[in-house]
Amino acid sequence: MDPLSHEKFISIFDDLVQELKNHLSRGGFSAEAIQQFSHCLNTNTTSGKLHRGLTVLVTANNILNRPLSDEEFRQLSILGWLIELFQAAYLIWDDIMDNSTTRRGQPCWYRQPGVGLMAVNDACLLKSAIFLLLESHFTDHPAYTSFVNLFLKASLETELGQFSDMFASHQELGSFTMDKYRFIVDRKSSYYSLYMPVALVLVYLRLSSPSNLGQARKLATALGEYFQIEDDYLDVFGDPHITKKIGTDIQDNKCTWVINEAIIRCSDKQLCELQKTYGRNDTKLVSRAKDVFKELGIETIYEHLEETQTANIEEMIANIDESEGLKQDVFTQLFAQFRRGRGVKAP
Repeated sequence: MDPLSHEKFISIFDDLVQELKNHLSRGGFSAEAIQQFSHCLNTNTTSGKLHRGLTVLVTANNILNRPLSDEEFRQLSILGWLIELFQAAYLIWDDIMDNSTTRRGQPCWYRQPGVGLMAVNDACLLKSAIFLLLESHFTDHPAYTSFVNLFLKASLETELGQFSDMFASHQELGSFTMDKYRFIVDRKSSYYSLYMPVALVLVYLRLSSPSNLGQARKLATALGEYFQIEDDYLDVFGDPHITKKIGTDIQDNKCTWVINEAIIRCSDKQLCELQKTYGRNDTKLVSRAKDVFKELGIETIYEHLEETQTANIEEMIANIDESEGLKQDVFTQLFAQFRRGRGVKAP
């Protein structure tokens, strides 16, 4: 996407913020309350890389194979920002539930001065803003009901994924499996992060056939697993100065790719060591768990898996049926864009 389009995308968010502030003002809220809400919006929605929102525009460009009209650009940008609002809300809740300390190189929203557990309601407001803006901008659009249903379905899928994630974190290592891990990933992240940007465009362009949506869902699942495995790996082995996040998966007893690979490969002695150290909020025990992962060569296993997954995803993209309007380039660019954003050299 060219810099001018990116700037236009950002300017549309400014318009949406003003619209929401005006809504609060008409409702009688004080200037201080409105300013706090605006601060929450800007801090949690614009501080990321905006991949999900920008993907909406890139996807539409690829499918139409022409520049977007001014009206198309504005409407699709709004849909993109609604996904960013969705992400912002669920990241706030996720950080609270995981007792995380940092997000995008800054203290998590609930840990910022003057916020605390008010962040729970802040996230509720961000999510509710999605439906307020949908009503404001798309009530007369033929696909209005479909847009609402997509966000409602995304909410349910994400919450079921979060439920599964939290439920698993309260269980013993012996209950962890790769199937359980994939179940969590598919619902917690791939649905709204990778399926929604494409699905919204297909619905907007009247191309949401069962075949197109099915293909988009299948690719989103594969891409979601790829990126979640990377997140899990970096949580343990990444440099916080680069990732901008301090990993807590070990302390939180998370059912991740790393621990599942370890369980599959470890000896009885190593498993015993992990049972003593994994899920313990103790620096020395976390370090000992990491030592077991290193003994098992998890870093090398990840490098090999990354290559294999990349090849599999590229093959899936090459086999996409374009007869009903969906384009292979949608996923080629989606894959490349997310990889570049994570500091991975795109193929």
